[in-house]
Amino acid sequence: MLVSLYAFLTVLIEVAGIFLALKAILIARTPQSAIGWAIALVIVPVVAIPLFLVFGESQFSGYTRAGTGGSAPLDNALRATSRHMDGYRAEPGGLCDDGTRVAENLSKLPPTGENAVRLLVDGEATFDSIFREIDAARESVWVQFFIIRDDRLGRDLSARLLAASARGVECLVMYDQVGSKALTPEWREKLVHGGVQVQPFITNRQHGRHFQINFRNHRKLVITDGRVAFVGGLNAGDEYMGRSKKFGPWRDTHMRIEGPAVAGFQIPFLEDWNYATKSLPVYRLRSCRTSGEAIVFPVASGPAEEWGVCPAVYLSVIQDAKHRLWLASPYFVPSSPLLYDICHAALRGVDVRIILPQFADHLLPWLSSFTYYPKLRAAGVKVWRYQPGFMHQKVLLADDDFAIVGSINLDYRSFMLNFELSAAVRERGFAADVESMFLADFDRSRPENLREFEDASLLFRLKCRAAALMSPEQ
Repeated sequence: MLVSLYAFLTVLIEVAGIFLALKAILIARTPQSAIGWAIALVIVPVVAIPLFLVFGESQFSGYTRAGTGGSAPLDNALRATSRHMDGYRAEPGGLCDDGTRVAENLSKLPPTGENAVRLLVDGEATFDSIFREIDAARESVWVQFFIIRDDRLGRDLSARLLAASARGVECLVMYDQVGSKALTPEWREKLVHGGVQVQPFITNRQHGRHFQINFRNHRKLVITDGRVAFVGGLNAGDEYMGRSKKFGPWRDTHMRIEGPAVAGFQIPFLEDWNYATKSLPVYRLRSCRTSGEAIVFPVASGPAEEWGVCPAVYLSVIQDAKHRLWLASPYFVPSSPLLYDICHAALRGVDVRIILPQFADHLLPWLSSFTYYPKLRAAGVKVWRYQPGFMHQKVLLADDDFAIVGSINLDYRSFMLNFELSAAVRERGFAADVESMFLADFDRSRPENLREFEDASLLFRLKCRAAALMSPEQ
């Protein structure tokens, strides 16, 4: 009897493995991923099946995007926002013209002019500016972070939100359930009792999607009164203020936006809030011309899209760069198109430089980055390793007038698995500020020997290659 049961279960598991192997071939993000999953699911199904259920899904289910017909309130919000922004439309031209067209065609939101933008370098400048706007808010405060901690910074954020709520300001807070897994129930309960609406973004909330946990909402966004927006790389925790004993000084970048572009940054928040709550808050479309001259458009991307805005914009900008392409990211695990476009830019004679952290906060992507050194070296790409503390910024600077600042890393996870948000800006003054920031970072970085991977020990190279095999899932 036990032998028959064992044989039945063995056959059942093998059949399930074959079925999922066929599914992997149909939905995998890359050919390598399809082959890897298919082989593992057929040969060792008892191990591969649970891993595939968690890590194998290529598209996020249960999420409704504005403009797709899945939600009338979201569609109405997108139409109203697009009409409003069209009154401030700017034709950027130059380097960001192709990227702008791609972004508008995919998101239905036009680029706008007359925006005032300011670069915010590191935690103190960022949260001083964010807290100042929260304290001044009169109607609404929307806060979204991948990570919120119940520590000194998190409690300071909580106190300001409670004070705003007591003034009658509508306060909404959203965080990623996985990223903020250490957030205490007490932090949330105190805000809720004070009238603040707090909502985790739970990826497997939808019925039948209990294994959909490999996706993350990685966005960092604060909007006050529908008038000022903040986007960038910082989360709400003490380590982002440089108070971590483990990482020491924390290097990061955020930015402040005021003007008609802010309306466009409300749409990804509305989509996320609608997914989490099945409702929409009141959104505000302000007549908000400023003395600024920046052309800005949101780069909001996520795994619920058929075509990702993030990779489309990045690849367009990299292909169009004429003389400079400077990139900063804590992780460098590029897809083949991204790697080859970066290398092709260098082969065209573009000054391509990449700043990466010296130290790892996540081992697998740090190891994977070394496997790309031979191709980068052959193409003439220059790599720096940032020395003091940990570098977490996500910034692109192209030529003399175009920059992207936000949450997008140069890896598979940002391009395929995460909900991300960045701001693309065309303005010479802002680009000059980004250039100055990069130059200061180069001074604190060490030029990397791009033969380091080939000259390393066999064991180190094997570890790097093994990590790179899992790059689409990191």
